Amino acid sequence: MKRIIVLTMMALSLLSCKQEEKEETTAIDTEKTPSLEEQVPEGQEVFRGEFIYLADAAVLTTRNDIYAVKIDEKMHELNKVAEALKKTEFDMVNVVVFGTLGPNPMKEESGEGWDQMLTVKKVIEVTPAKNNNVIQSGSSIDIKDVK
Repeated sequence: MKRIIVLTMMALSLLSCKQEEKEETTAIDTEKTPSLEEQVPEGQEVFRGEFIYLADAAVLTTRNDIYAVKIDEKMHELNKVAEALKKTEFDMVNVVVFGTLGPNPMKEESGEGWDQMLTVKKVIEVTPAKNNNVIQSGSSIDIKDVK
């Protein structure tokens, strides 16, 4: 009985020491690295979302909004990295970019498109999308086979 109590006390003391070390390291890490919002240049914003570029249109879908993306050198730089992560041409990639918003000139001219256009200033992160909602069929089914 005494051994069980002693072993339990030792286990509890070891577990409590490990938790203190973890808390200290996370506190140090957060002090050393400034948050992404603190690094944003003046006049720019951080945009996180899914990016896709097809032929003549680039789009960034965030949690709450959808933006047209200005097709320029930075957008092509972003797309070059995105292409390496895509499995099909219709896959989207997760991105974090710095940029500015402005009115969409295509919307003003033709009345089509998204209200706002994002001009990418700096690409921060590009990762493959976790959820690809693309349905692909591996074989064809004859109507006679369906009952």
